[in-house]
Amino acid sequence: MTFNLINDKWIPVRRLDGTREIIAPWQVTDNIGSNPIVGLDANRPDFNGALIQFLIGLVQTTMAPKKDRNWRTGFNEPPEADELKTTFAKVSHAFNLDGDSPRFMQDFDLDEGKTNFIDKLLVEIPGDETIKDNKDHFIKRDSVKRMCLPCSVMALFTLQTNAPSGGKGHRVSLRGGGPLTTIVMGETLWQTIWLNVLNESDFLDNCGNSSLTDDDAIFPWMGPTRTSEKDQPTTPENAHPAQMFWGMPRRIVLNFESAETGKCDVCSCDSNYLVTSYITKNHGINYEGGWRHTLTPHSITKQNEIIPRHGNPSGISFRHWLGFVQNDNVNRNEPAAVVLTFRKRQSGLENKHSPQLWAFGYDFDNMKVRCWYEGKMPLINVDDSIRVNYESAIEQLIKTSELVMNNVRKYVKEAMFGQHGGAKGNLSFIDNRFWNSTEPEFYNTIESLRIALLDGGNAVDADAVVDIKLKWLKILFRTGEQLFDEYSQSNQIEVADPKRIALAHRNLRKFNQKKNKQIRKILYLPDESVTSKSNYNH
Repeated sequence: MTFNLINDKWIPVRRLDGTREIIAPWQVTDNIGSNPIVGLDANRPDFNGALIQFLIGLVQTTMAPKKDRNWRTGFNEPPEADELKTTFAKVSHAFNLDGDSPRFMQDFDLDEGKTNFIDKLLVEIPGDETIKDNKDHFIKRDSVKRMCLPCSVMALFTLQTNAPSGGKGHRVSLRGGGPLTTIVMGETLWQTIWLNVLNESDFLDNCGNSSLTDDDAIFPWMGPTRTSEKDQPTTPENAHPAQMFWGMPRRIVLNFESAETGKCDVCSCDSNYLVTSYITKNHGINYEGGWRHTLTPHSITKQNEIIPRHGNPSGISFRHWLGFVQNDNVNRNEPAAVVLTFRKRQSGLENKHSPQLWAFGYDFDNMKVRCWYEGKMPLINVDDSIRVNYESAIEQLIKTSELVMNNVRKYVKEAMFGQHGGAKGNLSFIDNRFWNSTEPEFYNTIESLRIALLDGGNAVDADAVVDIKLKWLKILFRTGEQLFDEYSQSNQIEVADPKRIALAHRNLRKFNQKKNKQIRKILYLPDESVTSKSNYNH
């Protein structure tokens, strides 16, 4: 019997009362009035990231609202499960995992290639060269030998959605290797899905060729693969906009003929149908040409090229507010289309819940996974009358934070190695500690800022706003000095250079002054704040 991803139960979820269930996609609104499904509950965080994109893509592809009023109706009056079942049935023929071709996310007619063990679907599993050189120290080979069908689906979709460079001809995902994804989160799983669905016309105009309506223009596994032996690109003009959710850069066919019985090595469930291997071949679909995925923030280059944002070793924190939640005009970083759309819809929502932004993604170093990062940020409902001043002030707070953080790292390095030590190495752990330590106060600060601006009208230089900026500055300075003391070896005087530490500390304190002209310029502090706010002393 064919395993179908629309009709069969395979998605792990959690209900409001804590109950864990396995559901089919059309059941996301089941019992939504009494005990709603509130989140995904896979065994791996990257699987949860893949599943939410699967569900958003499915809804966007099959039932995008026509206008804003239709979207609001879907938010306030969620469709019944049976209605979703009927809607999703229109594309169920494209979601068979096994059986005869076409198969979900698998090559249409691949019958030969390299055979890989099933664990190679997991992006963190060491590659052939790593195993050959016996360098798989932290993630060992043979830790995953068998996967159940649901875990196989999740692993396959995760790989196709995030695919990094994989050697000659092994293509990266539609958004490049390890794209960042930002999701607006609601109180229930349905709200989270629906909050990230654009109106039909907005979606079709966003990116892609909406005149291409055949199945394989949306679901590339439904026809012969558009291979890239000669580096032929697949641009938005070559595909329907919905293919952004269903991109298939890797040529893969799961091997069901040698299925085994036993426990899945990923989720530990008992199964009579465990997949142990797959075949793959290079030169899959080569996505190029400015794809603008609705769930991903982007950067605009000097040549006006659209570049999806990707993960990096600094992780995800409030430093990404600029470019994730609001525009970063200096660096030309823009939030995802769903975030910009939500900000327009937010004031009209009847729900009093304050949504959050869920950001996640891999940090890749070429083919090597360094880390999976995720974080959440509040999406504050801001009155349009203060939005410009509010966002301008937030930009000032974050830019000041970056300046102070960079100097903390600089002077810690001087304390440890001297001004001309030439020490090499990654000190990003200091950055991470700085952002994580100040994050709670940042959100308190911007809420105070919102209230102050509402009370004070559009006067950005009102006393209350200036006071908020100065308090934030004090938090930054205090955190910086604490991290300096911790990392500069000043508490290990027997192995440190006391003179070098003292000089570096003096330089840090000299910089960390509210009278610092560079800081005052970034924060737009008026001259009189330097003298009138005498109660603020660092």
